[in-house]
Parts: sequence; structure tokens; C-alpha cells
Amino acid sequence: MGQPLIGSLQTRARQFATVLLKESLDPGRAAAAVFLGIFVGILPIYGFQLLVAVSLAIFFKLNKPLTVAGTFVNNPLLQPVIIVCSVELGYLLRSGSFRPFHLSALSGPHVKEELLAWVMGSVALGLIAGGAGAAIAAVVVQLNAPANSGVRDRSRFVKQMFAQCDWADRSFVRWKLRLDRIFGLLAELLAAEDLGAGTVVDLGCGYGMALSLATFGGGSRRLVGCDLDAHRIAVAREALCTLNAELSVADVRDVGLPPAGLILILDVLQYLSAEEQLSLLQRCCSALVPNGVLVFRVHDRERGLWSVITLAFDRLVFACGRVGVQPVTLPAAQYESVLKNAGMQVEERRFRNRLPLAHILLIARKPLAGRITEEAVEATAEVSA
Repeated sequence: MGQPLIGSLQTRARQFATVLLKESLDPGRAAAAVFLGIFVGILPIYGFQLLVAVSLAIFFKLNKPLTVAGTFVNNPLLQPVIIVCSVELGYLLRSGSFRPFHLSALSGPHVKEELLAWVMGSVALGLIAGGAGAAIAAVVVQLNAPANSGVRDRSRFVKQMFAQCDWADRSFVRWKLRLDRIFGLLAELLAAEDLGAGTVVDLGCGYGMALSLATFGGGSRRLVGCDLDAHRIAVAREALCTLNAELSVADVRDVGLPPAGLILILDVLQYLSAEEQLSLLQRCCSALVPNGVLVFRVHDRERGLWSVITLAFDRLVFACGRVGVQPVTLPAAQYESVLKNAGMQVEERRFRNRLPLAHILLIARKPLAGRITEEAVEATAEVSA
């Protein structure tokens, strides 16, 4: 009986460990667990750090192994550095400047002031180090998250399209696919055959990555793309040379739109004024064939801190690119209103990128001719009533 009992205990222990190690491993909660562990590990509550960290992880339902691992930042090798940095940060917060620190100060006549500086500085250091650790944890978990096979195959296909391009361009494409969730969402929609048929138009196509996604499994679709960046258009022409692609250096405000089954606008609208954005969307709705789909991305202005970070990041990109204007993002309701007035059926999907950026993916479908007529009759009847 001893052997079966031991075997049963070992099996249960392995099952418990497996569940423990895999609990709450989505990027946000993994980041929170690492932040909590590092923050508590830096606080000068020696002897209680592990107990406090685990208790808080249980209370907030965070991943306990990650939280415990974060507390190991306070180890014999790093502890002197943590103490000195904490005290110096405390000096900075209290007096506005750093001061030379000596361990003897912790036992001198001003010990209370030194301890207060230590506590204040440790809180500040914990926030800084915990934030950095949380960001790294979120990115690592996202990059290692399992993707469904359809999305993975499409991403691999796009990488192969750019295999002969220069190293810098290949690297950009690879990291863009990893960090920007828009391509995963597009791949999922395309895999579900939910993005229309016929000509694909990408306004502001850049390297043509989204156009490449649309041709997975068959390169017969006509691809039309434009962008103001001549280098990216040249790379796109090289990568998509075997496809039925027409790529040009042109401004989206002036480019002609052919009848299309799918129109993409991923990173362009914020460069245009409000009037230009709405005018472009109306043109796209007119260019779509019945059952055609317009897909575009805008910043989410209703996600609190995430929205602030997203808009700040966009301003930084504009400043580095010397665009000369400020990014313009309208409320999602205003975009939806224009689309619905054009007779489109609108779906909204809010998502966060692997970077801490919040976006909205708007999917507008043009109804079939018969359905348009029916909806127009219903609308007229409602107005008459």
C-alpha cells in the first residue's frame, strides 16, 4: 500500500505544480505579478517580504510563482545596491538633491531621517524597478503565447515573402508581426473568410504586409496599395513581385479607388484632419462592391491610462518623423456615424497591442443590393411614421 500511496501523492503534487505554474499567465496579470514581487522585494521589510508577497498574490489572484520570483531581486548580491539606491532616491525626494551615503549614517544621531529617506526611496525604487520588470514580463508572455495554426501559418507566409529583402527590412517586418496585434486579428478574419472577395486595397500600405496576408493560400487577388514612403513601396514591390500587385507612391487623399472587396486603412487616419478622415471613409464606402468590407484602425480614447500612453506614443512618433502636425483621433462614435449613414453594417473590436497601446478595429461591411433596398424602405417607413 505504501507504493501506490506515494505514487498518488507524487501525481497530485505534479498536477498541483502544473496548475500553480500556469495560473493567470495572460500578459496583464503576469506583469502585475512581477511588479508586485519586485516592489515588495525592494521594500525594507526583511523577514516578511515573502509572506507579504504571497498573501497579496492570493488576495489579487495573481500568479504566485512569478510573484515569489520577483521578490528574489533582493538577494545578497543586489541588496547593497538596492539600499544605496533607495537612500539616495529618498534624499532626492526629500531635499531635491543626492547626498553622499555612508552606512554609518544609519546608526548616527540623524538615524530617523536616514531611515525615512530609506523607506521613501525604497518605495520609489520599487515602483521604477517593478514597472520595468512588469513591462518585460508582459512582452515575454505575449511573444510566447500560443497562436492558432492559421494565424501562425499566415505570419510565416508573410516572413517568407520578405526573405530576399535587406536585413533591416526583414527585421522590421518580423518584429512588426510579433508586436502589432493587428496582423493577428486580420489573419483570423481572413482565415474565417470574413473579409470579402475581389480586389484588396491598402491605403498607407507601407511594406505591404497586410496585402501579403490577404494572398495566403492563393495569389490571384488583385492587390492595390499606396504610401508616401518611396523606400517602403520599393521593398513592397520586391517582396510582392510574384503577386498581382499594383503599388504606388501616392497620397491617400488623392489616390483613385477601384471597385474593391476589401479596403484596409491601418496607420493613416491620424495623419489627416477630421474632415479629410471622414471624406476618405465616405470614398471607401462608395468604392466597395456589395458585401465588401472596410477595415481600419483608430486609437481608443476611452481606456484611461492606456489611451494616454497611446496618444503620447503617437505624438512621439510624429515628432521624431517631423510630420509638422499633431495626430488627430476622433471619437469612435463619430466614425461609426459616418459609416452607418453610408449604409454600412459596423462592428467594433477593442484591443490592446503587445506594446501598451489601445486601439479600436472598426469593420464595416457593405450590404448586398437587396438588403440595402430593404433597409432604405424600412428607414423611410420609420421616418413617415
